Amino acid sequence: MIIMGKFSFVFVLGFVLMISMQNIAVVVAQSCPAAERDALLAFKAGITEDPSGQLTTWVATTDCCTWFGIFCKNGHVIELGLRPDDAFDNSGIYLTGPLGSSLFTLLELELLDLSEMQNLTGPISPAIGNLTNLVHLDFRTNKLTGSIPSSVGNLKKLNWLSLGGNPITGSIPSSIGTIGASLNYIYLGESSLSGSLPNSLFQLSNLTSLFLGVSHLSGSLSPLVGNLGPTLTVLDLSSNSFSGALPSTLAELTKVFLLDLSFNKFTGQIPASIGNIGATLFNLELANNELTGRIPPRFAKQLTGLAALGLENNKLTGPIPQGAPFSNFSVDSFRPGNPGLCGHPLPPCKGANRKKLL
Repeated sequence: MIIMGKFSFVFVLGFVLMISMQNIAVVVAQSCPAAERDALLAFKAGITEDPSGQLTTWVATTDCCTWFGIFCKNGHVIELGLRPDDAFDNSGIYLTGPLGSSLFTLLELELLDLSEMQNLTGPISPAIGNLTNLVHLDFRTNKLTGSIPSSVGNLKKLNWLSLGGNPITGSIPSSIGTIGASLNYIYLGESSLSGSLPNSLFQLSNLTSLFLGVSHLSGSLSPLVGNLGPTLTVLDLSSNSFSGALPSTLAELTKVFLLDLSFNKFTGQIPASIGNIGATLFNLELANNELTGRIPPRFAKQLTGLAALGLENNKLTGPIPQGAPFSNFSVDSFRPGNPGLCGHPLPPCKGANRKKLL
């Protein structure tokens, strides 16, 4: 009985110690360092409006790993994600105040998402380059100003870069191209960015989506765009001021399903090589440029997956390719503009001219 008593005592003691150690482990795993808590509170201190109450749980006397939008691992904040929630607020504004720089001291961050807060202001500090563990960065749809700091090139693990929908200015820093193979997604559109595209951008060998539309970018489209061919599925350069001829290397974008170059100042002919993209191409938008010449006749046989086409407001001439998918497009794909085009769905080409052009 005494032996059993000792055994029971040891067993119970061991069990209690095990539970205690588990509880300690939980506390350690959840509790963030004071410096990280203070960095988050410094960001909160600058917020003047929080109508949806996203930061109400951010209280200094509590563990920041339990706060809304925060996720910790190994005792560090690795995710900060605040997203709009219309269930709590339908004003369309979620946070008002400066972005500041305190968040850029959270060196273990892997995800930083403050997208669609609407009223975050101020510049993006160069200190963002300190977040070398960052995989996902999303500041889109706010009121951030200033330029994109070149220090973003330090973010070698970055997969997702979304800064569009802000009145940011300046050019796209060439350092973006040095992020390397980890980068898959870029959204810098709906901004006030200007200047030409850096050639380094076309070194991003695993890029799948490049959204640069509705900005003030200019210059020619480099033939190096073809380097993005192995992976790129979306290329949107619409509503900018790009000019010059369309490079034939667009044909190397063999996986692209959206190619939108509309509302620019491109000149010359539509490269026949675009037809080599084949059935993958779903949407081709070349409207509102200064393109001339014929629509390449073989497009009807090559671009068999084409479901949306925009060629209006150019200076194209000659017969529209016949047969699917072109037989499915309405007049709106070709007009207004292009007074020299003919054939279905426009009026038929006239006699001898039609034969000569065919």
